Amino acid sequence: MEMKIDTWNKILKYRSAKYTQSFLKSCYELSGEKECEALAFRNTYPYIYYLEHGEKYFSQVQVSPNEIRPVLLFYGMVQLMKACLLIKDPHYPETSQVLAHGVTTRKRKKSQYIFLDDEVKLQKNGLLTHFSEKMFHVKQFSGEKYKMRLLLRQIFELHPLFVEIEKKKQPYLIKIINHNLKIPTTILDDFQFGLSSFCAHISERSKQTFQTSENQTTGEHLLLNGNSSIHPTQCYPFLYATDDNYYLSPYKSDLLDVPEIIVHYLILYNLSMICRYETEWWGELFHHYPEYDYPFINKFLSVATEKVPLLLFSLMENQITSQNK
Repeated sequence: MEMKIDTWNKILKYRSAKYTQSFLKSCYELSGEKECEALAFRNTYPYIYYLEHGEKYFSQVQVSPNEIRPVLLFYGMVQLMKACLLIKDPHYPETSQVLAHGVTTRKRKKSQYIFLDDEVKLQKNGLLTHFSEKMFHVKQFSGEKYKMRLLLRQIFELHPLFVEIEKKKQPYLIKIINHNLKIPTTILDDFQFGLSSFCAHISERSKQTFQTSENQTTGEHLLLNGNSSIHPTQCYPFLYATDDNYYLSPYKSDLLDVPEIIVHYLILYNLSMICRYETEWWGELFHHYPEYDYPFINKFLSVATEKVPLLLFSLMENQITSQNK
């Protein structure tokens, strides 16, 4: 998969120190920081270099074998995340605590290891926690665990494989009109919910307020009235597709209140650790294709190559837009 040129063109303007310093200064002024000019001056080149370093990692993905792509993708993503953080947190990194990854996985894999059944565990401190708090105002809960299968199901582009291999149902296409969502009524049967219970569940998961009434429900669709727009970087529990459509899983158990960019971080962290420290299993994966892991891992790496920069640049732009309102 080739990197989309228009995606990476978004960072071209930041290759001007004068522009970047002015940009950061305005961001810090809008967020109420003191000594904005000095902070912007100090952070100009770190910001530029984070973006450039991230781009170099992602460009190397194009010419590298799949076996080492998780490392390149993970560390490229980390560099772009740090650039995001400098927009919101001019003092980053203020302590050494925010330099850790913020997530752990099993040190040694069990016999008959299956990637889809593996899990990661969140830590109290680290880049992940700091990023979640600053960019999404969400504190990750220390000790919380997520299985790879559930995380992969938060990414729309992985669902065709789940349909083919695990015989799962297709996600529902959600039609969005202003702040209103048009959802097929058959999802109520899938969730085994009444209309009000479904609406309450979606509101709880999305951290938004959705309302509806019986007279807004037709034979084929129900209409949910939202109080704000849905953005690709924070649309959970809906699934964002790169064609700018949104979907919803027919499985209630799939609905996480975790931004998709965090999902990519957790999966890439685990894959980068496996390819570095579980060399025998990793080698077997690419030569003997055991179980169902290879198709999902291969597809995920392809999707992450395009979608991680897309989501992070969208997040940067969204932060700038929200500050200028």
